[in-house]
Amino acid sequence: MRIGALNRLTRVLLANSLLLVFIIAMQILSPAAPSVDGSVSLPDDEASLPDFGSEALSPPMLADLNEMLNRPLFFDDRRMPEPPKEEVAPPPPPKPIRLKLIGVALAGGSRVALLRNLVNNQLVHLAEGETHDGWSLDTVGEQSASFSRGSQVAELPLELEAQAPRRR
Repeated sequence: MRIGALNRLTRVLLANSLLLVFIIAMQILSPAAPSVDGSVSLPDDEASLPDFGSEALSPPMLADLNEMLNRPLFFDDRRMPEPPKEEVAPPPPPKPIRLKLIGVALAGGSRVALLRNLVNNQLVHLAEGETHDGWSLDTVGEQSASFSRGSQVAELPLELEAQAPRRR
């Protein structure tokens, strides 16, 4: 069975499409002019037209607008709102020293403190003048160590760690 290239429905659709293209082309190339209707009459009297002077069409001076800027329309009291005040948070409290003095070594001319970090339970060795977590080791005595950070001072006494009894 052979199907024709252009059956009857295809020819009708093609003819309608060509007619539509022709109408659109005519509208674009020669648009219709508005018809003049004799029933509508415009007044020829110039007295009925408002008088537009040169002042009415000139914009106001910028200096005249300052009052409008100071009294904005979209606020109830016609005043600009005050900008929000920024609250300054107080500085966080200083962190206390988180060390425990468990030993002191006084040998030769050097003094070393053996400390246990209470945060992570690690041993820390500090000589005089060294720092840990912002705290500076100032002096190491026989039974204590003195630390400072800014205006803070901390004195750590020597604390011996409890040892488990030995088995024999």
